[in-house]
Amino acid sequence: MGFLDRAVKRAVGNAVGNAVGGAVQRAVAPKIEQGVQQAAQQILPQQQPVYAPAQPPVYAQQPVYAQQAQQATAALGGLFGGLNSMATQFAQNKKICPACGAMADGNVKFCPACGGAMPEQTLGQGAVCAACGKQNDIGTKFCADCGAKLPTAIAQEQAAQEKDAQALAQWDALLPQYPKWQFGGHSFHLEAEPAGDPPYIEFSVCGAGRAELEQYRQLLLQSGFRPAGEYPDPCQLFARVDGVVYHVDLEHAFEGDALELFFARREPRGGFDYVKPQPKPRPSGGLFDLLK
Repeated sequence: MGFLDRAVKRAVGNAVGNAVGGAVQRAVAPKIEQGVQQAAQQILPQQQPVYAPAQPPVYAQQPVYAQQAQQATAALGGLFGGLNSMATQFAQNKKICPACGAMADGNVKFCPACGGAMPEQTLGQGAVCAACGKQNDIGTKFCADCGAKLPTAIAQEQAAQEKDAQALAQWDALLPQYPKWQFGGHSFHLEAEPAGDPPYIEFSVCGAGRAELEQYRQLLLQSGFRPAGEYPDPCQLFARVDGVVYHVDLEHAFEGDALELFFARREPRGGFDYVKPQPKPRPSGGLFDLLK
């Protein structure tokens, strides 16, 4: 791929990324890129590197190459002005599934990918401000004229909240022995790993940091969890409930993209009731006293 081809592809990607988001971007980007590539070839049909005859050639070619790059950037600049309008026009009759993010035509009521209910409004309709009636660009959350939150943004937030509520509702079924997470974040996810050794349940939440993790650790301590075993660790907490030892791993919470906690039934090394052996007292009297 030549310099200008790379420049066009990079410029298209940046422009589309700024104009639209998510599934709209994935659907619209190839169509827009194809049109821009064709237009670029017409605007810049002869733009190839030119090497000046002067020696050394490496130094001589740089100003010419830089000048061509400047000309290419200026020529391509006007091609991206209509990206927002192109995306908006394309999305007038498209819907996005709130459950899986798949795109479908505007007359579809149930997602062809996952079977979930599709929103009533198309993306184009969701970008019309309910307060002032302005047709906004696809991918924006707030009206450019009055600042009101757009219907699509409101629907997306409500769908995310419902999904998070469903995930936390699973907690009661999967993790009844542990205090429930209540320290914020979003995109909650619970997943059982029966193939683990021992089997464990992973809980992940985006948007939570070390402060929220510490708050949850304190809640665990208040609920009877504590460091235990031969090597007690403040980030490895255990509790015995009805004769079963439950464990939560806080140590590896930030090894992934989101905060992750791991829950399992297991005893610490040495056992939950491990007590460090006390040194045996030295005998007194006789030879031992003489050697002091």
